[in-house]
Amino acid sequence: MLIGIKQYLHHQIHAGNVNSKAANMKMNIKKVVLCLFMVLLSLSCILGYSPPERYADPFYNFNDDGFDSSLYLPLIKPIDAVSLTTSEAGESLWVVFLARGTWVSVPNSQNNLAHYDTIEELEKFAVKNGVLMAYSAYIDKEADAYIQENYYHWFVLIPDKKIAEGFRTEDEFNQYIQTLGIQDPNWQTPNEAFDKFKETGCLDWIPDCK
Repeated sequence: MLIGIKQYLHHQIHAGNVNSKAANMKMNIKKVVLCLFMVLLSLSCILGYSPPERYADPFYNFNDDGFDSSLYLPLIKPIDAVSLTTSEAGESLWVVFLARGTWVSVPNSQNNLAHYDTIEELEKFAVKNGVLMAYSAYIDKEADAYIQENYYHWFVLIPDKKIAEGFRTEDEFNQYIQTLGIQDPNWQTPNEAFDKFKETGCLDWIPDCK
């Protein structure tokens, strides 16, 4: 009787060990399959990723101008836009940096010594035939009262011709761009343009952009 019980217990223990080994083997197989899946997924992401276009002129390359790549938007060389801050609503606030030679004279400034060297809080812009058009409702609250009352909101910049003009009203702006053969600019927000630039590295006005 005792021998029978011992044999039975030995059989159960052996079966338990076999089952335990089988469970461990199944677990190991699952781990291997999971690892292989992760490797294949990583490879598919790498092979399926198309890096942004790269250009001979680094001005137009994504993340090549020294600013954080998430903030930089090339316009018409040498003019670019950078988002340094965000609004209370969490939206990016874009600043257009004007290169020397494309500064806009401030209204009623003495001897034209003061200039706009930036367009703050860019809301929309358009580019056509080497002409950059921009709009911002921003007003410098620290400027003289006269300047605040006559602040420029509409801008036309032609870097190749060293032309930089500012306008107080949309009518003045429209009259001017008509002399350039431009009507109904194709406006876009800087955020819209940046999303495309970040995804493709390409913008319509970038030379050799496909």
